[in-house]
Amino acid sequence: MDTIFSPTALHGVVPAPASKSEAHRRLICAGLTSGETVISGFMPSGDTEATARCIRALGTKVSLDGDRLTVLGGGAPQDQPLYDCGESGSTLRFFVPLSLALTGGGIFRMRGQLSRRPMDIYRDLFVPQGVDWAMREGADGTAELIVRGSLPNGDYVLPGNVSSQFVSGLLFALPLLKEDSTLRVLPPVESASYITMTVKAIRESGVTLEETGTASWRIPGRQEYKAKSGKIHGDWSQAAVLLCMGALGGDVTVTGIDRSSVQGDRAIVDVLRRLGANVEEDEHSVRVHGGQLRGAAMDMRGTPDIAPIVALVCQMAEGESVLGGCSRLRLKESDRLKITVRMLKQMGGNARVSGERLIIQGVKQLKGGVTLDPAGDHRMVMLASAAALAADSPITVRDQEALAKSWPDYLSVYKALGGKAE
Repeated sequence: MDTIFSPTALHGVVPAPASKSEAHRRLICAGLTSGETVISGFMPSGDTEATARCIRALGTKVSLDGDRLTVLGGGAPQDQPLYDCGESGSTLRFFVPLSLALTGGGIFRMRGQLSRRPMDIYRDLFVPQGVDWAMREGADGTAELIVRGSLPNGDYVLPGNVSSQFVSGLLFALPLLKEDSTLRVLPPVESASYITMTVKAIRESGVTLEETGTASWRIPGRQEYKAKSGKIHGDWSQAAVLLCMGALGGDVTVTGIDRSSVQGDRAIVDVLRRLGANVEEDEHSVRVHGGQLRGAAMDMRGTPDIAPIVALVCQMAEGESVLGGCSRLRLKESDRLKITVRMLKQMGGNARVSGERLIIQGVKQLKGGVTLDPAGDHRMVMLASAAALAADSPITVRDQEALAKSWPDYLSVYKALGGKAE
Protein backbone atom coordinates (compact mmCIF):
# COMPACT_ATOMS: atom_id res chain seq x y z
CA MET A 1 0.00 0.00 0.00
CA ASP A 2 1.21 3.50 -0.86
CA THR A 3 1.61 6.04 1.93
CA ILE A 4 2.07 9.79 1.51
CA PHE A 5 4.51 11.42 3.93
CA SER A 6 4.59 15.22 4.20
CA PRO A 7 7.38 17.54 5.37
CA THR A 8 7.27 18.55 9.03
CA ALA A 9 9.42 18.49 12.17
CA LEU A 10 8.88 15.83 14.83
CA HIS A 11 8.57 16.82 18.49
CA GLY A 12 7.84 14.84 21.62
CA VAL A 13 8.79 12.10 24.04
CA VAL A 14 8.28 8.42 23.20
CA PRO A 15 9.44 5.11 24.68
CA ALA A 16 11.71 2.91 22.59
CA PRO A 17 10.10 -0.30 21.31
CA ALA A 18 11.34 -3.56 22.77
CA SER A 19 14.61 -4.83 21.34
CA LYS A 20 13.96 -7.33 18.56
CA SER A 21 17.52 -8.66 18.78
CA GLU A 22 17.22 -9.32 22.51
CA ALA A 23 13.76 -10.85 22.05
CA HIS A 24 15.10 -13.42 19.56
CA ARG A 25 17.80 -14.48 21.99
CA ARG A 26 15.65 -14.55 25.11
CA LEU A 27 12.98 -16.57 23.28
CA ILE A 28 15.49 -19.17 22.15
CA CYS A 29 17.13 -19.51 25.56
CA ALA A 30 13.69 -19.84 27.18
CA GLY A 31 12.62 -22.45 24.64
CA LEU A 32 15.68 -24.56 25.37
CA THR A 33 14.86 -24.88 29.09
CA SER A 34 12.63 -27.43 30.77
CA GLY A 35 10.84 -24.81 32.87
CA GLU A 36 8.69 -21.70 32.59
CA THR A 37 10.09 -18.33 31.59
CA VAL A 38 8.12 -15.07 31.68
CA ILE A 39 9.38 -12.27 29.45
CA SER A 40 7.78 -8.85 29.92
CA GLY A 41 7.98 -5.82 27.65
CA PHE A 42 7.73 -8.05 24.58
CA MET A 43 6.72 -6.49 21.23
CA PRO A 44 5.39 -8.92 18.61
CA SER A 45 6.72 -8.49 15.08
CA GLY A 46 7.04 -10.61 11.98
CA ASP A 47 10.59 -11.64 12.89
CA THR A 48 9.97 -12.48 16.55
CA GLU A 49 6.84 -14.41 15.59
CA ALA A 50 9.03 -16.50 13.27
CA THR A 51 11.31 -17.35 16.18
CA ALA A 52 8.28 -18.22 18.33
CA ARG A 53 7.06 -20.61 15.61
CA CYS A 54 10.42 -22.35 15.49
CA ILE A 55 10.56 -22.64 19.27
CA ARG A 56 7.13 -24.31 19.12
CA ALA A 57 8.57 -26.77 16.58
CA LEU A 58 10.88 -27.91 19.39
CA GLY A 59 7.87 -28.80 21.52
CA THR A 60 7.83 -25.56 23.50
CA LYS A 61 4.61 -23.75 24.44
CA VAL A 62 4.52 -19.99 23.84
CA SER A 63 1.67 -17.67 24.83
CA LEU A 64 1.34 -13.88 24.78
CA ASP A 65 -0.85 -11.74 27.06
CA GLY A 66 -0.38 -8.05 26.28
CA ASP A 67 3.37 -7.53 26.41
CA ARG A 68 3.89 -10.53 28.70
CA LEU A 69 5.27 -13.62 26.98
CA THR A 70 5.21 -16.99 28.74
CA VAL A 71 7.47 -19.75 27.44
CA LEU A 72 7.18 -23.32 28.74
CA GLY A 73 9.98 -25.57 27.55
CA GLY A 74 10.55 -29.25 27.96
CA GLY A 75 8.14 -30.61 25.37
CA ALA A 76 9.04 -33.36 22.92
CA PRO A 77 9.97 -32.13 19.43
CA GLN A 78 9.14 -34.08 16.32
CA ASP A 79 11.94 -35.57 14.26
CA GLN A 80 13.03 -33.15 11.54
CA PRO A 81 10.15 -30.69 12.06
CA LEU A 82 9.06 -27.81 9.88
CA TYR A 83 10.71 -24.54 10.91
CA ASP A 84 8.76 -21.65 9.37
CA CYS A 85 11.28 -18.77 9.42
CA GLY A 86 9.12 -16.28 7.55
CA GLU A 87 11.48 -13.53 6.35
CA SER A 88 13.74 -13.60 9.42
CA GLY A 89 17.41 -14.15 8.68
CA SER A 90 18.21 -14.29 12.39
CA THR A 91 15.68 -17.08 12.94
CA LEU A 92 16.98 -19.15 10.04
CA ARG A 93 20.63 -18.86 11.00
CA PHE A 94 20.01 -19.44 14.69
CA PHE A 95 17.93 -22.58 14.17
CA VAL A 96 19.90 -24.51 11.55
CA PRO A 97 22.61 -25.63 14.02
CA LEU A 98 20.00 -26.01 16.77
CA SER A 99 18.00 -28.35 14.55
CA LEU A 100 21.09 -30.48 13.91
CA ALA A 101 21.79 -30.62 17.64
CA LEU A 102 18.22 -31.44 18.70
CA THR A 103 16.03 -32.83 15.94
CA GLY A 104 18.29 -34.36 13.30
CA GLY A 105 17.74 -31.33 11.09
CA GLY A 106 14.46 -30.18 9.61
CA ILE A 107 12.71 -28.29 6.84
CA PHE A 108 13.25 -24.53 6.89
CA ARG A 109 10.55 -22.55 5.14
CA MET A 110 11.65 -19.14 3.82
CA ARG A 111 9.50 -16.29 2.56
CA GLY A 112 10.19 -13.04 0.72
CA GLN A 113 13.86 -12.51 -0.05
CA LEU A 114 15.14 -14.78 2.72
CA SER A 115 16.15 -17.60 0.38
CA ARG A 116 18.54 -15.20 -1.39
CA ARG A 117 20.48 -14.34 1.75
CA PRO A 118 23.80 -16.17 2.12
CA MET A 119 23.85 -19.53 3.92
CA ASP A 120 27.03 -20.95 2.41
CA ILE A 121 28.96 -20.55 5.67
CA TYR A 122 26.82 -23.29 7.27
CA ARG A 123 26.65 -25.37 4.11
CA ASP A 124 30.43 -25.43 3.71
CA LEU A 125 30.87 -26.13 7.41
CA PHE A 126 28.32 -28.93 7.83
CA VAL A 127 28.18 -30.82 4.51
CA PRO A 128 31.79 -32.12 4.77
CA GLN A 129 30.78 -33.51 8.18
CA GLY A 130 28.00 -35.64 6.68
CA VAL A 131 25.03 -33.28 6.79
CA ASP A 132 22.58 -33.44 3.87
CA TRP A 133 21.75 -30.00 2.46
CA ALA A 134 19.26 -29.22 -0.30
CA MET A 135 17.03 -26.39 -1.53
CA ARG A 136 13.60 -26.96 -3.05
CA GLU A 137 10.30 -25.24 -3.76
CA GLY A 138 7.61 -26.04 -1.20
CA ALA A 139 4.01 -26.95 -1.87
CA ASP A 140 2.87 -23.31 -1.56
CA GLY A 141 5.65 -22.00 -3.80
CA THR A 142 7.89 -20.80 -0.98
CA ALA A 143 11.54 -21.77 -0.83
CA GLU A 144 12.55 -24.55 1.56
CA LEU A 145 15.94 -25.61 2.85
CA ILE A 146 16.16 -29.27 3.89
CA VAL A 147 18.89 -30.09 6.40
CA ARG A 148 19.40 -33.62 7.71
CA GLY A 149 22.07 -34.93 10.04
CA SER A 150 23.60 -34.18 13.40
CA LEU A 151 25.85 -31.43 14.71
CA PRO A 152 29.20 -32.92 15.69
CA ASN A 153 31.31 -31.48 18.45
CA GLY A 154 34.69 -30.18 17.42
CA ASP A 155 36.85 -27.15 16.85
CA TYR A 156 34.93 -24.59 14.80
CA VAL A 157 36.52 -21.60 13.08
CA LEU A 158 34.51 -18.89 11.32
CA PRO A 159 35.73 -15.89 9.34
CA GLY A 160 35.01 -12.56 11.03
CA ASN A 161 33.60 -10.88 7.92
CA VAL A 162 30.38 -12.93 7.89
CA SER A 163 27.10 -12.23 9.63
CA SER A 164 27.33 -12.56 13.41
CA GLN A 165 24.14 -14.66 13.18
CA PHE A 166 26.21 -17.67 12.11
CA VAL A 167 28.37 -17.30 15.21
CA SER A 168 25.31 -16.94 17.45
CA GLY A 169 23.68 -20.04 15.97
CA LEU A 170 26.69 -22.17 16.91
CA LEU A 171 26.94 -20.58 20.36
CA PHE A 172 23.32 -21.57 21.06
CA ALA A 173 23.76 -25.15 19.85
CA LEU A 174 27.23 -26.34 20.90
CA PRO A 175 26.54 -26.46 24.68
CA LEU A 176 23.80 -29.04 23.98
CA LEU A 177 26.20 -31.62 22.50
CA LYS A 178 27.56 -34.58 24.47
CA GLU A 179 31.19 -33.53 24.09
CA ASP A 180 33.10 -30.27 24.42
CA SER A 181 33.75 -27.92 21.49
CA THR A 182 35.63 -24.75 20.70
CA LEU A 183 34.59 -21.82 18.56
CA ARG A 184 36.90 -19.12 17.22
CA VAL A 185 36.04 -16.14 15.03
CA LEU A 186 38.91 -14.77 12.98
CA PRO A 187 39.56 -11.01 13.12
CA PRO A 188 38.40 -8.50 12.19
CA VAL A 189 35.00 -9.42 13.66
CA GLU A 190 32.00 -7.56 12.18
CA SER A 191 28.89 -6.77 14.24
CA ALA A 192 30.68 -7.98 17.37
CA SER A 193 28.07 -6.40 19.63
CA TYR A 194 25.45 -8.89 18.42
CA ILE A 195 27.73 -11.76 19.43
CA THR A 196 28.11 -10.11 22.83
CA MET A 197 24.31 -10.01 23.14
CA THR A 198 24.13 -13.73 22.43
CA VAL A 199 26.86 -14.59 24.93
CA LYS A 200 25.11 -12.49 27.59
CA ALA A 201 21.74 -14.19 27.02
CA ILE A 202 23.28 -17.67 27.09
CA ARG A 203 25.26 -17.05 30.26
CA GLU A 204 22.23 -15.54 32.00
CA SER A 205 20.46 -18.83 31.22
CA GLY A 206 23.02 -20.80 33.22
CA VAL A 207 25.18 -22.03 30.33
CA THR A 208 28.98 -21.84 30.53
CA LEU A 209 30.99 -20.32 27.69
CA GLU A 210 34.68 -20.16 28.62
CA GLU A 211 36.34 -17.22 26.88
CA THR A 212 39.81 -18.18 25.65
CA GLY A 213 40.58 -15.01 23.72
CA THR A 214 38.87 -12.30 21.69
CA ALA A 215 35.83 -13.92 20.02
CA SER A 216 37.09 -17.34 21.07
CA TRP A 217 35.44 -19.82 23.45
CA ARG A 218 35.76 -23.29 24.91
CA ILE A 219 32.21 -24.66 25.18
CA PRO A 220 31.63 -27.61 27.53
CA GLY A 221 29.03 -30.12 26.37
CA ARG A 222 26.11 -31.76 28.21
CA GLN A 223 24.82 -28.43 29.47
CA GLU A 224 21.22 -27.41 30.19
CA TYR A 225 19.58 -24.03 29.75
CA LYS A 226 17.80 -22.77 32.87
CA ALA A 227 14.73 -20.53 32.95
CA LYS A 228 15.54 -16.83 33.37
CA SER A 229 12.56 -14.47 33.50
CA GLY A 230 12.99 -10.76 32.93
CA LYS A 231 12.14 -7.71 30.84
CA ILE A 232 13.18 -6.92 27.28
CA HIS A 233 15.20 -3.71 27.03
CA GLY A 234 14.53 -0.87 24.62
CA ASP A 235 15.80 -1.22 21.06
CA TRP A 236 18.68 1.10 20.15
CA SER A 237 18.32 0.27 16.43
CA GLN A 238 14.76 1.59 16.34
CA ALA A 239 15.51 4.43 18.74
CA ALA A 240 18.23 5.55 16.32
CA VAL A 241 15.60 6.21 13.64
CA LEU A 242 13.67 8.51 15.96
CA LEU A 243 16.78 10.28 17.23
CA CYS A 244 17.95 10.96 13.69
CA MET A 245 14.57 12.57 13.02
CA GLY A 246 15.29 14.87 15.95
CA ALA A 247 18.54 15.85 14.25
CA LEU A 248 16.59 16.87 11.12
CA GLY A 249 15.25 20.02 12.76
CA GLY A 250 12.98 18.36 15.30
CA ASP A 251 13.14 17.72 19.04
CA VAL A 252 12.76 14.05 19.95
CA THR A 253 13.35 12.31 23.26
CA VAL A 254 13.43 8.51 23.41
CA THR A 255 13.04 6.88 26.81
CA GLY A 256 13.54 3.31 27.98
CA ILE A 257 17.00 2.87 26.46
CA ASP A 258 19.97 1.89 28.56
CA ARG A 259 23.33 3.59 27.98
CA SER A 260 25.09 0.55 29.47
CA SER A 261 23.40 -1.77 26.95
CA VAL A 262 25.53 -4.21 24.98
CA GLN A 263 23.54 -3.30 21.84
CA GLY A 264 26.02 -1.89 19.35
CA ASP A 265 23.57 0.63 17.89
CA ARG A 266 23.83 2.67 21.09
CA ALA A 267 26.70 4.24 19.09
CA ILE A 268 24.05 6.48 17.48
CA VAL A 269 24.56 8.94 20.36
CA ASP A 270 28.23 9.45 19.49
CA VAL A 271 27.49 9.40 15.75
CA LEU A 272 24.96 12.23 16.01
CA ARG A 273 27.32 14.25 18.20
CA ARG A 274 30.05 13.89 15.58
CA LEU A 275 27.62 15.15 12.95
CA GLY A 276 26.89 18.26 15.05
CA ALA A 277 23.45 17.43 16.42
CA ASN A 278 22.46 18.66 19.86
CA VAL A 279 22.38 15.57 22.08
CA GLU A 280 21.39 15.32 25.72
CA GLU A 281 21.29 12.06 27.62
CA ASP A 282 20.84 10.45 30.98
CA GLU A 283 20.95 6.82 32.05
CA HIS A 284 17.69 5.79 30.34
CA SER A 285 16.80 8.46 27.76
CA VAL A 286 18.30 10.51 24.95
CA ARG A 287 17.09 13.83 23.52
CA VAL A 288 18.19 15.10 20.09
CA HIS A 289 17.16 18.53 18.83
CA GLY A 290 18.56 20.13 15.71
CA GLY A 291 22.09 21.49 15.56
CA GLN A 292 24.54 22.68 12.93
CA LEU A 293 25.04 19.46 11.01
CA ARG A 294 28.45 18.91 9.44
CA GLY A 295 29.91 15.99 7.54
CA ALA A 296 32.14 13.37 9.12
CA ALA A 297 33.96 10.14 8.32
CA MET A 298 32.76 7.10 10.29
CA ASP A 299 33.09 3.31 10.22
CA MET A 300 29.70 1.53 10.21
CA ARG A 301 31.14 -2.00 10.22
CA GLY A 302 29.79 -2.77 13.69
CA THR A 303 26.47 -0.95 13.23
CA PRO A 304 25.13 -1.79 9.75
CA ASP A 305 21.44 -1.50 10.71
CA ILE A 306 21.69 2.23 11.46
CA ALA A 307 23.85 3.09 8.45
CA PRO A 308 20.92 4.04 6.15
CA ILE A 309 19.32 6.47 8.61
CA VAL A 310 22.74 7.93 9.45
CA ALA A 311 23.29 8.42 5.71
CA LEU A 312 20.16 10.57 5.63
CA VAL A 313 21.47 12.82 8.40
CA CYS A 314 24.77 13.04 6.52
CA GLN A 315 22.86 14.07 3.40
CA MET A 316 21.50 17.08 5.28
CA ALA A 317 24.91 17.95 6.81
CA GLU A 318 27.26 20.56 5.40
CA GLY A 319 30.22 19.14 3.49
CA GLU A 320 31.24 15.58 2.75
CA SER A 321 30.56 12.48 4.81
CA VAL A 322 32.15 9.08 4.30
CA LEU A 323 30.55 5.99 5.85
CA GLY A 324 32.97 3.09 5.68
CA GLY A 325 32.45 -0.62 6.30
CA CYS A 326 29.08 -0.73 4.54
CA SER A 327 29.51 -3.94 2.55
CA ARG A 328 27.10 -5.96 4.72
CA LEU A 329 24.28 -3.60 3.77
CA ARG A 330 24.11 -5.44 0.45
CA LEU A 331 23.12 -8.69 2.19
CA LYS A 332 20.04 -7.60 4.15
CA GLU A 333 16.34 -7.83 3.24
CA SER A 334 17.32 -5.71 0.25
CA ASP A 335 20.58 -4.28 -1.06
CA ARG A 336 20.36 -1.43 1.43
CA LEU A 337 23.45 0.25 0.07
CA LYS A 338 21.92 0.45 -3.40
CA ILE A 339 18.44 1.43 -2.19
CA THR A 340 19.74 4.13 0.16
CA VAL A 341 21.69 5.80 -2.64
CA ARG A 342 18.77 5.46 -5.06
CA MET A 343 16.30 7.04 -2.64
CA LEU A 344 18.59 9.93 -1.75
CA LYS A 345 19.35 10.67 -5.41
CA GLN A 346 15.65 10.51 -6.32
CA MET A 347 15.08 13.29 -3.80
CA GLY A 348 17.90 15.46 -5.13
CA GLY A 349 20.60 14.19 -2.81
CA ASN A 350 24.21 13.55 -3.70
CA ALA A 351 25.34 10.08 -2.67
CA ARG A 352 27.45 7.39 -4.29
CA VAL A 353 29.09 4.07 -3.49
CA SER A 354 32.83 3.49 -3.71
CA GLY A 355 33.78 -0.04 -2.75
CA GLU A 356 32.42 -0.56 0.76
CA ARG A 357 32.13 3.18 1.40
CA LEU A 358 29.09 5.41 1.08
CA ILE A 359 30.17 8.93 0.10
CA ILE A 360 27.70 11.75 0.61
CA GLN A 361 27.87 15.45 -0.30
CA GLY A 362 25.47 17.45 1.84
CA VAL A 363 22.53 19.39 0.38
CA LYS A 364 20.36 22.06 1.98
CA GLN A 365 17.02 20.44 1.18
CA LEU A 366 15.58 17.34 -0.43
CA LYS A 367 12.99 17.42 -3.20
CA GLY A 368 9.55 15.91 -2.80
CA GLY A 369 7.01 14.95 -5.42
CA VAL A 370 8.57 11.52 -5.95
CA THR A 371 7.54 7.92 -5.32
CA LEU A 372 10.08 5.84 -3.43
CA ASP A 373 10.25 2.05 -3.64
CA PRO A 374 11.76 0.55 -0.45
CA ALA A 375 11.99 -2.90 -2.08
CA GLY A 376 9.84 -4.44 0.65
CA ASP A 377 12.47 -3.63 3.29
CA HIS A 378 11.22 -2.36 6.66
CA ARG A 379 14.30 -0.20 7.30
CA MET A 380 14.03 1.38 3.88
CA VAL A 381 10.42 2.37 4.65
CA MET A 382 11.64 4.05 7.83
CA LEU A 383 14.38 5.81 5.88
CA ALA A 384 11.89 7.11 3.33
CA SER A 385 9.49 8.39 6.00
CA ALA A 386 12.36 10.22 7.71
CA ALA A 387 13.56 11.69 4.41
CA ALA A 388 10.13 13.25 3.90
CA LEU A 389 10.78 15.45 6.93
CA ALA A 390 13.56 17.22 5.03
CA ALA A 391 11.74 17.52 1.69
CA ASP A 392 10.12 20.57 0.10
CA SER A 393 6.88 18.71 -0.66
CA PRO A 394 5.20 15.36 0.10
CA ILE A 395 6.58 12.05 -1.12
CA THR A 396 4.87 8.72 -1.76
CA VAL A 397 6.32 5.52 -0.29
CA ARG A 398 5.34 2.04 -1.37
CA ASP A 399 5.06 -1.11 0.75
CA GLN A 400 4.57 0.37 4.20
CA GLU A 401 3.33 -3.11 5.18
CA ALA A 402 7.00 -4.12 5.40
CA LEU A 403 7.12 -2.33 8.77
CA ALA A 404 5.34 -5.31 10.34
CA LYS A 405 8.59 -7.27 10.07
CA SER A 406 10.24 -5.38 12.91
CA TRP A 407 8.03 -2.54 14.21
CA PRO A 408 4.28 -2.87 13.54
CA ASP A 409 3.45 0.31 15.52
CA TYR A 410 6.00 2.49 13.74
CA LEU A 411 3.49 4.71 11.93
CA SER A 412 1.54 5.28 15.15
CA VAL A 413 4.71 6.46 16.87
CA TYR A 414 5.63 8.61 13.86
CA LYS A 415 2.23 10.31 13.94
CA ALA A 416 2.31 10.72 17.73
CA LEU A 417 5.44 12.84 17.24
CA GLY A 418 3.65 15.00 14.71
CA GLY A 419 4.55 13.14 11.57
CA LYS A 420 2.15 13.35 8.65
CA ALA A 421 1.35 10.06 6.95
CA GLU A 422 -1.79 9.15 5.05
